[in-house]
Amino acid sequence: MRREAVTPSTRDRTLALIVCTVLALTLMLLPGNARILVADRLGRVLTAPYWSVRTFLDDMAELRRENTDLQRELALRELQAQAAARGQRDMERLAGPALEAGFTGDLVPCRVVMRQSARFATMIKIRSAEPVDWEPWLPVISRLGYLGRLKTVISPLEAWVELMSAPDFALGVEFPRTGLLGIMRPRADRFVVEMVGRDEDVQAGEMVITSGVAEIREDGAESLVSAATPRGFPVGTVAHASSPNDQVFMDIGISPLATCDFNETVFVVMPLAPAGPAVGTGRP
Repeated sequence: MRREAVTPSTRDRTLALIVCTVLALTLMLLPGNARILVADRLGRVLTAPYWSVRTFLDDMAELRRENTDLQRELALRELQAQAAARGQRDMERLAGPALEAGFTGDLVPCRVVMRQSARFATMIKIRSAEPVDWEPWLPVISRLGYLGRLKTVISPLEAWVELMSAPDFALGVEFPRTGLLGIMRPRADRFVVEMVGRDEDVQAGEMVITSGVAEIREDGAESLVSAATPRGFPVGTVAHASSPNDQVFMDIGISPLATCDFNETVFVVMPLAPAGPAVGTGRP
């Protein structure tokens, strides 16, 4: 509801004019040193609170910007350290998929401005401080791990993110200890990993990461050329793993590392720009 602007009455304007006139005449009648002293005291009383509040707000805004930059830098350092550790394990194991190890790209910090209030939220709305040339299906992560992917771009500053808990969500994952691959899907109030043979070695407590394999999505043939999630982002840990006698695949449940319940800042993973012009586009 729009509030009507408050217009001062003629009596209030007259009273304010009289007060200002009296103050001005009083200052003019005072001696020079006393006039300067009184003017200084009046300035402190009338303007000091305004400048104090304004300085405080400016400092808070600057601290928030610095905190966002520090979170981005810390997330990059953690991803690089995890990528180096995975690369070392891959070399020692000499097994598993022939996929690029580690993180390649840039992180764009965004604030969560809206989230669904359902018990199992499936979408959040994010806003960037600067315009971003983003597109659907780009991965979104938090400090703890993989969170979801861009679903709908609203503007260069805002977009909707589809979370892992969305009913039709599917993500290629990997068990870095053994190099096994699977498909993670939400099931009711839990997450499961499918397509892992019942005789494979999966242990409770081990880490699950994104595999880097292109996902199958709902938008048909265009999904085959859309941006894939890079390998190496932490997804969760194995909560339980069993091999039922009447099933071909293992029953694997995982506990996700990241949630949207308390996130204020998330990161959109942007691919690094190519060194030369893209083929057929004529632009870098």
